[in-house]
Amino acid sequence: MHIGQSVAIITDAGNPIGKAVALHFASLGATLALVDNNEVELKKTLQSCRKINDASAAFYMQCYDETSIQSLFQQVTERFGAINILLNTWTGTEIPHLLSPTSITDFNLIMQKSAASFFIFGKVAAEFMQHQPHQSVIINLALSHENHHPHTPTTSKTVVSGLTQNWANELASLNIRVGGIVPINLQDKHHEQHTIVNVPMQDEIARNVEYIVRNDSFNGRMLESEIGV
Repeated sequence: MHIGQSVAIITDAGNPIGKAVALHFASLGATLALVDNNEVELKKTLQSCRKINDASAAFYMQCYDETSIQSLFQQVTERFGAINILLNTWTGTEIPHLLSPTSITDFNLIMQKSAASFFIFGKVAAEFMQHQPHQSVIINLALSHENHHPHTPTTSKTVVSGLTQNWANELASLNIRVGGIVPINLQDKHHEQHTIVNVPMQDEIARNVEYIVRNDSFNGRMLESEIGV
Protein backbone atom coordinates (compact mmCIF):
# COMPACT_ATOMS: atom_id res chain seq x y z
CA MET A 1 0.00 0.00 0.00
CA HIS A 2 1.22 3.49 -0.84
CA ILE A 3 1.25 5.40 2.44
CA GLY A 4 1.44 8.82 0.82
CA GLN A 5 -1.97 8.30 -0.77
CA SER A 6 -3.60 6.86 2.37
CA VAL A 7 -5.87 8.13 5.11
CA ALA A 8 -4.88 6.79 8.52
CA ILE A 9 -6.77 6.88 11.81
CA ILE A 10 -4.32 6.78 14.71
CA THR A 11 -5.85 6.04 18.10
CA ASP A 12 -4.15 7.08 21.33
CA ALA A 13 -2.31 9.67 19.25
CA GLY A 14 -1.40 11.73 22.31
CA ASN A 15 0.92 9.16 23.84
CA PRO A 16 4.58 8.96 22.73
CA ILE A 17 4.09 5.86 20.56
CA GLY A 18 1.00 7.21 18.82
CA LYS A 19 2.73 10.52 18.28
CA ALA A 20 5.82 8.83 16.86
CA VAL A 21 3.71 6.90 14.35
CA ALA A 22 1.77 10.04 13.45
CA LEU A 23 4.94 12.06 12.83
CA HIS A 24 6.46 9.25 10.79
CA PHE A 25 3.38 8.88 8.62
CA ALA A 26 3.11 12.65 8.23
CA SER A 27 6.66 12.64 6.87
CA LEU A 28 5.57 10.00 4.36
CA GLY A 29 2.69 12.17 3.13
CA ALA A 30 -0.25 10.35 4.70
CA THR A 31 -3.47 12.12 5.65
CA LEU A 32 -3.97 11.68 9.39
CA ALA A 33 -7.01 11.51 11.66
CA LEU A 34 -5.57 11.75 15.16
CA VAL A 35 -7.70 10.39 18.00
CA ASP A 36 -7.33 10.56 21.78
CA ASN A 37 -9.25 11.23 24.99
CA ASN A 38 -6.40 13.42 26.24
CA GLU A 39 -7.16 16.73 24.56
CA VAL A 40 -3.97 18.49 25.63
CA GLU A 41 -1.59 15.82 24.30
CA LEU A 42 -3.73 15.35 21.20
CA LYS A 43 -3.33 19.02 20.28
CA LYS A 44 0.43 18.75 20.76
CA THR A 45 0.58 15.84 18.33
CA LEU A 46 -1.55 17.71 15.81
CA GLN A 47 0.68 20.79 15.99
CA SER A 48 3.80 18.69 15.50
CA CYS A 49 2.31 16.82 12.54
CA ARG A 50 1.18 20.00 10.82
CA LYS A 51 4.73 21.31 10.88
CA ILE A 52 5.57 18.39 8.60
CA ASN A 53 2.35 17.90 6.68
CA ASP A 54 -0.83 19.97 7.00
CA ALA A 55 -3.08 17.08 5.94
CA SER A 56 -3.97 16.23 9.54
CA ALA A 57 -6.95 16.68 11.83
CA ALA A 58 -7.56 15.98 15.52
CA PHE A 59 -10.65 14.22 16.88
CA TYR A 60 -11.01 14.49 20.63
CA MET A 61 -13.20 11.73 22.09
CA GLN A 62 -14.40 11.74 25.67
CA CYS A 63 -15.96 8.29 25.36
CA TYR A 64 -14.97 5.26 23.29
CA ASP A 65 -18.43 3.72 23.00
CA GLU A 66 -19.88 2.32 19.77
CA THR A 67 -21.92 5.41 18.92
CA SER A 68 -18.95 7.75 19.37
CA ILE A 69 -16.61 5.53 17.36
CA GLN A 70 -19.11 5.18 14.51
CA SER A 71 -19.51 8.95 14.49
CA LEU A 72 -15.72 9.34 14.32
CA PHE A 73 -15.41 7.09 11.28
CA GLN A 74 -18.28 8.87 9.57
CA GLN A 75 -16.64 12.25 10.16
CA VAL A 76 -13.29 11.04 8.86
CA THR A 77 -14.90 9.53 5.76
CA GLU A 78 -16.85 12.69 5.02
CA ARG A 79 -13.79 14.88 5.52
CA PHE A 80 -11.13 12.81 3.75
CA GLY A 81 -13.16 10.54 1.47
CA ALA A 82 -11.81 7.20 2.70
CA ILE A 83 -10.16 5.29 5.54
CA ASN A 84 -7.23 3.10 4.51
CA ILE A 85 -5.39 2.45 7.78
CA LEU A 86 -6.39 2.04 11.42
CA LEU A 87 -3.80 1.97 14.18
CA ASN A 88 -5.89 0.24 16.87
CA THR A 89 -4.35 0.57 20.33
CA TRP A 90 -4.95 -1.92 23.13
CA THR A 91 -4.17 -0.51 26.57
CA GLY A 92 -5.13 -3.52 28.62
CA THR A 93 -3.80 -4.76 31.92
CA GLU A 94 -3.19 -8.22 33.31
CA ILE A 95 -6.21 -10.37 34.12
CA PRO A 96 -6.77 -10.50 37.92
CA HIS A 97 -5.92 -13.63 39.89
CA LEU A 98 -8.79 -16.10 39.85
CA LEU A 99 -9.01 -16.39 43.64
CA SER A 100 -8.78 -12.67 44.32
CA PRO A 101 -11.77 -11.43 46.37
CA THR A 102 -12.60 -8.86 43.70
CA SER A 103 -11.57 -10.91 40.65
CA ILE A 104 -14.99 -10.89 38.95
CA THR A 105 -15.49 -7.17 39.41
CA ASP A 106 -11.94 -6.45 38.27
CA PHE A 107 -12.30 -8.72 35.24
CA ASN A 108 -15.55 -7.06 34.15
CA LEU A 109 -13.97 -3.63 34.52
CA ILE A 110 -10.98 -4.61 32.38
CA MET A 111 -13.23 -6.01 29.67
CA GLN A 112 -15.44 -2.93 29.67
CA LYS A 113 -12.62 -0.39 29.64
CA SER A 114 -10.00 -2.05 27.48
CA ALA A 115 -11.34 -4.92 25.41
CA ALA A 116 -14.63 -3.31 24.47
CA SER A 117 -13.24 -0.14 22.88
CA PHE A 118 -10.44 -2.07 21.15
CA PHE A 119 -12.96 -4.50 19.65
CA ILE A 120 -15.38 -1.74 18.64
CA PHE A 121 -12.66 0.20 16.81
CA GLY A 122 -11.82 -2.96 14.85
CA LYS A 123 -15.45 -3.74 14.06
CA VAL A 124 -16.38 -0.23 12.94
CA ALA A 125 -13.21 0.06 10.85
CA ALA A 126 -14.03 -3.18 9.06
CA GLU A 127 -17.58 -2.02 8.40
CA PHE A 128 -16.32 1.13 6.70
CA MET A 129 -13.35 -0.46 4.94
CA GLN A 130 -15.30 -3.34 3.38
CA HIS A 131 -17.03 -0.97 0.95
CA GLN A 132 -13.79 0.50 -0.40
CA PRO A 133 -12.43 -0.68 -3.77
CA HIS A 134 -8.83 -0.74 -2.55
CA GLN A 135 -6.96 -2.67 0.12
CA SER A 136 -7.16 -1.52 3.73
CA VAL A 137 -5.12 -2.36 6.82
CA ILE A 138 -5.87 -2.66 10.54
CA ILE A 139 -2.82 -2.67 12.82
CA ASN A 140 -3.35 -3.79 16.40
CA LEU A 141 -0.86 -2.32 18.86
CA ALA A 142 -0.39 -3.60 22.44
CA LEU A 143 0.48 -1.08 25.13
CA SER A 144 0.65 -1.49 28.89
CA HIS A 145 0.02 1.14 31.55
CA GLU A 146 1.37 -1.09 34.30
CA ASN A 147 4.50 0.85 35.24
CA HIS A 148 5.47 -1.73 37.85
CA HIS A 149 5.48 -4.56 35.32
CA PRO A 150 8.71 -5.34 33.41
CA HIS A 151 6.89 -6.63 30.34
CA THR A 152 3.70 -6.10 28.44
CA PRO A 153 1.13 -8.22 30.34
CA THR A 154 0.63 -11.73 28.98
CA THR A 155 -3.07 -11.01 28.66
CA SER A 156 -2.51 -8.02 26.38
CA LYS A 157 -0.16 -10.00 24.18
CA THR A 158 -2.51 -12.98 24.00
CA VAL A 159 -5.62 -10.93 23.28
CA VAL A 160 -3.98 -8.81 20.59
CA SER A 161 -2.38 -11.84 18.91
CA GLY A 162 -5.59 -13.87 18.96
CA LEU A 163 -7.81 -11.09 17.64
CA THR A 164 -5.28 -10.19 14.95
CA GLN A 165 -5.30 -13.74 13.59
CA ASN A 166 -9.07 -14.12 13.84
CA TRP A 167 -9.81 -10.79 12.18
CA ALA A 168 -7.29 -11.47 9.41
CA ASN A 169 -9.03 -14.73 8.53
CA GLU A 170 -12.48 -13.16 8.63
CA LEU A 171 -11.62 -10.04 6.65
CA ALA A 172 -9.28 -11.48 4.01
CA SER A 173 -12.09 -11.88 1.48
CA LEU A 174 -13.00 -8.20 1.97
CA ASN A 175 -9.49 -7.05 0.98
CA ILE A 176 -8.70 -5.96 4.54
CA ARG A 177 -5.39 -7.02 6.05
CA VAL A 178 -4.75 -7.20 9.80
CA GLY A 179 -1.36 -7.17 11.53
CA GLY A 180 -0.17 -6.66 15.09
CA ILE A 181 2.76 -5.40 17.15
CA VAL A 182 3.67 -6.67 20.66
CA PRO A 183 5.01 -6.25 23.26
CA ILE A 184 5.56 -2.69 24.43
CA ASN A 185 6.04 -1.49 28.00
CA LEU A 186 4.36 1.88 28.53
CA GLN A 187 4.27 3.60 31.89
CA ASP A 188 1.27 5.48 33.15
CA LYS A 189 0.35 8.54 31.07
CA HIS A 190 0.46 10.74 34.15
CA HIS A 191 4.25 10.30 34.38
CA GLU A 192 6.58 12.64 32.56
CA GLN A 193 6.49 11.91 28.85
CA HIS A 194 10.27 11.50 28.48
CA THR A 195 10.32 8.68 31.05
CA ILE A 196 7.86 6.47 29.22
CA VAL A 197 9.51 5.07 26.09
CA ASN A 198 12.83 6.11 24.64
CA VAL A 199 13.14 7.68 21.20
CA PRO A 200 14.80 4.67 19.51
CA MET A 201 11.90 2.50 20.70
CA GLN A 202 9.35 4.97 19.36
CA ASP A 203 11.13 5.01 16.01
CA GLU A 204 11.23 1.21 15.89
CA ILE A 205 7.49 0.95 16.46
CA ALA A 206 6.74 3.58 13.83
CA ARG A 207 8.85 1.73 11.28
CA ASN A 208 7.19 -1.56 12.16
CA VAL A 209 3.81 0.01 11.48
CA GLU A 210 5.14 1.29 8.15
CA TYR A 211 6.44 -2.17 7.27
CA ILE A 212 3.05 -3.80 7.88
CA VAL A 213 1.27 -1.19 5.78
CA ARG A 214 3.72 -1.39 2.86
CA ASN A 215 3.96 -5.19 2.82
CA ASP A 216 0.83 -6.33 0.97
CA SER A 217 1.47 -9.96 1.93
CA PHE A 218 1.61 -9.25 5.67
CA ASN A 219 -1.61 -10.59 7.16
CA GLY A 220 -2.57 -12.30 10.41
CA ARG A 221 0.95 -12.05 11.81
CA MET A 222 2.64 -10.23 14.68
CA LEU A 223 5.84 -8.22 14.96
CA GLU A 224 7.58 -8.16 18.33
CA SER A 225 9.51 -5.10 19.48
CA GLU A 226 11.98 -5.29 22.33
CA ILE A 227 11.04 -3.35 25.42
CA GLY A 228 13.12 -0.27 26.09
CA VAL A 229 12.70 2.48 28.65
